[in-house]
Amino acid sequence: MGSDKADVRDVIRRLLTQHGSVTSGQVARAAGVTRQAAHYHLRKLATAGEVALTGRGRGARYTRMVDVARRYSLVGLEEDEVWGEIHERLPSRITANARSILGYAFTEMLNNAIEHSGGSSAEVLLWLGEPRAAFEIVDDGVGVYRHLRQRLGLGDERTALLELTKGKRTTAPEQHTGEGIFFTSKAVDIFELDANGLRWIVDNVRADEAVTESIRSKGTRVRCALDPSTTRVLRDVFERYTTRDSYEFSRSRVAVRLFRTGDRFVSRSEARRIGADLEGFEEVEIDFAGVEEVGQGFADELFRVWASRHPGTRLIPANMSPAVEFMIRRAGGPAEEGR
Repeated sequence: MGSDKADVRDVIRRLLTQHGSVTSGQVARAAGVTRQAAHYHLRKLATAGEVALTGRGRGARYTRMVDVARRYSLVGLEEDEVWGEIHERLPSRITANARSILGYAFTEMLNNAIEHSGGSSAEVLLWLGEPRAAFEIVDDGVGVYRHLRQRLGLGDERTALLELTKGKRTTAPEQHTGEGIFFTSKAVDIFELDANGLRWIVDNVRADEAVTESIRSKGTRVRCALDPSTTRVLRDVFERYTTRDSYEFSRSRVAVRLFRTGDRFVSRSEARRIGADLEGFEEVEIDFAGVEEVGQGFADELFRVWASRHPGTRLIPANMSPAVEFMIRRAGGPAEEGR
């Protein structure tokens, strides 16, 4: 059975963790793809600075290129101390803006591994090459989506993933706000959260996100990448989703097409899944990018029934096709702002 490109690269990373270097033949056998396909993905990783090629022909091997690779026991680990070690390795070309974002993202993600993963150790990887600085934290716990599903009594891991995309979902509300993953996913250029057979990818450079299948069945891998000369300011990321006077996390954004495969949403049950737990926000942007059509029941359930039951939350539709906007306005929902 073949693998998609994300899965092949995951196989490569796993083999590199186990063996330090790999051949295209090893990758092809492990990933179930042709040698040519394995070559393609290895070259892409080489271009990105993750691996280096040594040798030629049948003797060619690819070696993992990282600036930091360390494994930590999670027992008694302090995320700020680990970041302090890494911060000393950052070159001067990484600007103050980038350092602030990377520091926030790294400490939030490592803290999640320490306090929520249920694992015993985590591997920390750091790349400082071009075009982006990047880090990965890979723990050996139960997996973030399964953990959330079990603790919150959700139906399945995909539902747990979708709840994470909204923000404010945490298994320990007395200790955490549930904001860390949400804001990290908005602050970096590329964010990947990979666990329990699912991968959530946020590409803030292209303003796109997706949910794909993954070969990872145990533990959680989180990867964050950022332009080392970014002009993005961490404070601005927070202000986009917070109330100016109280600084409360009061705004969210939901990408509708993450909730199922396809470009048409027709049922009331789909609308209820999207609306679940959004009443904790004052404003929620409902992003219809990539959605061609919604049904009358879907629009009515979300923009009339749900909205009437939760008058304290304003739903703001965005990126609507003409067909989507027609149905939402017919249900009493607002037109897209700016039109």
